[in-house]
Amino acid sequence: MSNETEATPVLKNFFDRSIEEQQDFLQQTWCNECMEMDLGMKNPQEFEAGDRAWIEGECVKCGTKIITELVYEDDEE
Repeated sequence: MSNETEATPVLKNFFDRSIEEQQDFLQQTWCNECMEMDLGMKNPQEFEAGDRAWIEGECVKCGTKIITELVYEDDEE
Protein backbone atom coordinates (compact mmCIF):
# COMPACT_ATOMS: atom_id res chain seq x y z
CA MET A 1 0.00 0.00 0.00
CA SER A 2 1.44 3.36 -0.96
CA ASN A 3 0.91 6.53 0.97
CA GLU A 4 1.11 9.35 -1.56
CA THR A 5 1.24 12.66 0.29
CA GLU A 6 2.60 14.77 -2.56
CA ALA A 7 0.48 15.65 -5.59
CA THR A 8 2.09 15.44 -9.02
CA PRO A 9 3.45 18.85 -10.05
CA VAL A 10 1.65 20.52 -12.95
CA LEU A 11 3.50 22.98 -15.18
CA LYS A 12 1.70 26.35 -15.36
CA ASN A 13 2.35 29.22 -17.78
CA PHE A 14 4.34 31.79 -15.80
CA PHE A 15 3.87 34.32 -18.61
CA ASP A 16 0.08 34.32 -18.14
CA ARG A 17 0.76 36.51 -15.09
CA SER A 18 0.74 40.29 -15.36
CA ILE A 19 4.02 41.96 -16.28
CA GLU A 20 4.17 43.49 -12.78
CA GLU A 21 3.79 40.08 -11.09
CA GLN A 22 6.40 38.56 -13.39
CA GLN A 23 8.89 41.31 -12.57
CA ASP A 24 8.26 40.97 -8.82
CA PHE A 25 8.73 37.20 -8.83
CA LEU A 26 11.83 37.40 -11.03
CA GLN A 27 13.49 40.00 -8.78
CA GLN A 28 12.45 38.88 -5.28
CA THR A 29 14.63 35.78 -5.00
CA TRP A 30 17.03 34.00 -2.66
CA CYS A 31 20.07 32.05 -3.89
CA ASN A 32 21.45 29.41 -1.52
CA GLU A 33 24.70 29.29 -3.50
CA CYS A 34 25.40 33.05 -3.48
CA MET A 35 23.70 33.47 -0.07
CA GLU A 36 22.19 36.71 -1.35
CA MET A 37 18.68 37.96 -1.95
CA ASP A 38 17.13 39.74 -4.91
CA LEU A 39 19.82 38.80 -7.44
CA GLY A 40 17.14 37.87 -9.94
CA MET A 41 15.95 34.76 -11.75
CA LYS A 42 16.05 33.73 -15.41
CA ASN A 43 14.30 30.91 -17.30
CA PRO A 44 11.30 30.74 -14.93
CA GLN A 45 8.94 27.76 -14.85
CA GLU A 46 5.87 27.80 -12.65
CA PHE A 47 4.51 24.66 -10.99
CA GLU A 48 1.52 23.74 -8.86
CA ALA A 49 0.91 20.59 -6.82
CA GLY A 50 -2.02 20.31 -4.44
CA ASP A 51 -2.15 23.54 -2.46
CA ARG A 52 1.51 24.45 -3.19
CA ALA A 53 2.74 26.69 -6.01
CA TRP A 54 6.31 27.67 -6.84
CA ILE A 55 8.57 29.10 -9.53
CA GLU A 56 11.86 27.44 -10.46
CA GLY A 57 14.56 29.23 -12.37
CA GLU A 58 18.26 30.03 -12.44
CA CYS A 59 20.11 32.62 -10.38
CA VAL A 60 21.14 35.51 -12.63
CA LYS A 61 24.53 35.74 -10.87
CA CYS A 62 25.69 32.10 -10.62
CA GLY A 63 23.17 30.05 -12.65
CA THR A 64 22.23 27.74 -9.76
CA LYS A 65 18.64 26.46 -9.66
CA ILE A 66 16.53 28.58 -7.31
CA ILE A 67 12.96 28.10 -6.14
CA THR A 68 10.50 30.75 -5.03
CA GLU A 69 7.50 29.46 -3.08
CA LEU A 70 4.31 31.38 -3.84
CA VAL A 71 2.36 32.25 -0.72
CA TYR A 72 -1.04 33.83 -1.11
CA GLU A 73 -2.05 35.84 1.93
CA ASP A 74 -5.68 36.14 2.87
CA ASP A 75 -6.58 39.83 2.71
CA GLU A 76 -9.76 39.36 4.70
CA GLU A 77 -9.57 40.27 8.37
